[in-house]
Amino acid sequence: MRIQLEAMWVQKAGNTPSENEDACAPEQTSTFEGEVLHVAVADGATESLFSGLWARLLAGEFAEGRMGESSALLQALPVLQRRWHADVGSRELPWYAQEKLLEGAFATLLGVRLEAARGGDAVGTWTALAVGDSCLFQVRGDRLLRSFPLEAAVSFGSRPFLVSTQSGQNARVGEAARCEAGDVRPGDLLLLMTDALAHWFLAEHERGGAPWLALPTGTSEDLPVSFARFVDGLRTNKVIRNDDVTLLRLTVGA
Repeated sequence: MRIQLEAMWVQKAGNTPSENEDACAPEQTSTFEGEVLHVAVADGATESLFSGLWARLLAGEFAEGRMGESSALLQALPVLQRRWHADVGSRELPWYAQEKLLEGAFATLLGVRLEAARGGDAVGTWTALAVGDSCLFQVRGDRLLRSFPLEAAVSFGSRPFLVSTQSGQNARVGEAARCEAGDVRPGDLLLLMTDALAHWFLAEHERGGAPWLALPTGTSEDLPVSFARFVDGLRTNKVIRNDDVTLLRLTVGA
């Protein structure tokens, strides 16, 4: 199974790259050839402190192949929570930040596992795990084949379910987690997006557009600049809200 993977992200307008609270894994554009690939995006909640760190921990853990389903996610959370608390607890912070830390950090998670097929028309299969409103879109030919976990732009709201660094906040994570599966064929696109871009994507598709064709392409060197300009254009035209934006684009080869 051959997959061309392109990773793109841009922080909120007015922020620095270090303030980006989204995460993706892997973080580098590359070509994958093998039997199994794990990829993920996560969106840290702006309202909580060090949510970007929490998003990176969640996405990184999934990409290591240790959280392929909701039960595995629940098993992995205690270790990740301890890592987050150890990191933030070692920092010198003002008293009001220390108080805010008691609330914990929150993030969405979307992870996709691809596995090479053993025969038939498909070159592989995918399984996805989602908590919150980061989305997976599968494009085949000139049509949107799948949209997961949300299928309509109107489904996006201001309070998606989030995974927390605080154990007491995660009682319903297993219930809130969604799983889906499908196959992949040569030429398929799998697009993993955090919510701001995913909302634009679905709204554009509902208007009769083919938003996957609007996404920038290019070499790994110029793609970050092209993507930043693309997102800036969407913001200028007020068709996307000012939020951190992350996209993982996977192109399936033969």
